[in-house]
Amino acid sequence: MDLEQHYSDHLDTDSLLKQIKTRYPDGPNVYQLAPVDQLHIGGIKSSEKLLKRLEQINPTRILEIGSGLGGLMRLISDNFKHTELIGIDITHRFNLFNNALTSLNPTNKPVQTITCDAQQMPFADNHFDCIIFQHSLLNIPDTKACLAECHRVLSSEGTLLLHEVLEGSNPEQMRYPVPWAREQKHSHLIPLTTLEQRLSASGFLLYSNKNWSEEALQWRQRQAGKEKTTQPVDTISPALVLGQEFKKMGPNVMANLNAGAVEVRELVCRRD
Repeated sequence: MDLEQHYSDHLDTDSLLKQIKTRYPDGPNVYQLAPVDQLHIGGIKSSEKLLKRLEQINPTRILEIGSGLGGLMRLISDNFKHTELIGIDITHRFNLFNNALTSLNPTNKPVQTITCDAQQMPFADNHFDCIIFQHSLLNIPDTKACLAECHRVLSSEGTLLLHEVLEGSNPEQMRYPVPWAREQKHSHLIPLTTLEQRLSASGFLLYSNKNWSEEALQWRQRQAGKEKTTQPVDTISPALVLGQEFKKMGPNVMANLNAGAVEVRELVCRRD
């Protein structure tokens, strides 16, 4: 199974659209879609924290790498009405469904998505003033090539904003499957020290580094409690995106955080 299959083979678009339209006939808002389009650790609350960063940066042209089903894109679009926003993802079915979810609510601004590889992006030099990763770098085999491309398409005063899962202090404790990989070959976690070295080598200056791991663990624990009490019938849940293996993925994320196999960090960089 390749990476695109991991994300697209279990995506039940028909069931999802039917349930969402039935439950929200006037169109779902970003919070109602969060169970399926905010699949990163921390959910929509972590995306709201990124919004606060964007308010400080005040960008005019944003690129999200690995935009998935568009949860962060719609949240940004709701709060930055006049910002140019493009999302790229290597999974074409995600991009199609991202647009379909956006169109369910007539108040949403259409999203612009492109199916491409972040290691070779179809953009002009210096085009964006902010690039965002949210649990995306962990699926990219060649971090160096991707960061070099980011440096190329980012303006001289641009910001690189990462909300990423990194290898923790006890990687030997890692359990699979997890939401981003059913097996190790699709998981490209690197430790913080390696990421710092590669950012520097790619021409980025790291000026903020926050560990969100404890908060992420608390969030996952709350989610586990909700999942135990939720009835499976007509439930809008990550299982409709990731398949029935999500029953293992959630507990494994919690175990990995508890064991220090992974950590969650927010890093803010500028072009050096």
